[in-house]
Amino acid sequence: MIDIKQTKDLVKRILTKLGSKYNSDDAVNLIVGTMIIESRFKYFRQMNNGPARGFAQLEIDSVLDVINNWLKYRPAMIDRCVHATMIPKSFFDKADKQDWDYLIETNFAAQVVFARLCYWRAPQKMPSTMSGWSKYWKKWYNTELGSGEESEFIEQVSKYL
Repeated sequence: MIDIKQTKDLVKRILTKLGSKYNSDDAVNLIVGTMIIESRFKYFRQMNNGPARGFAQLEIDSVLDVINNWLKYRPAMIDRCVHATMIPKSFFDKADKQDWDYLIETNFAAQVVFARLCYWRAPQKMPSTMSGWSKYWKKWYNTELGSGEESEFIEQVSKYL
């Protein structure tokens, strides 16, 4: 298992490049918790050749949705994403599924940024407890269609956070 304190510190530094409203301790814990439950910090690709990539197990269609339906209308935020991920702006301007599949799998900062933006777009305030994070993760990230369970989130994530 990856060192959680170092990971939290790195996630905080990455989110700070997006701006102070994105880097709360709750946001850091929720992102790290998401990575724990989604991949156990073990898998870069979804098992059984599924569509999810990176420790956050982001689906590329979700990443493209963030780019095309949210970031596209927020050019200053694109600049912050470029700064945080070191991914050239051209990849945001003309989002290609194959490019982003590779970028999400290989760029930890991109995984952090897009997991955070997926949560940011949720129309509900971010909670500040383990129980709250589990519900928030299930509703807004794993969704009702996902196989994850709130109880599993609490069981796995509470070992480390």
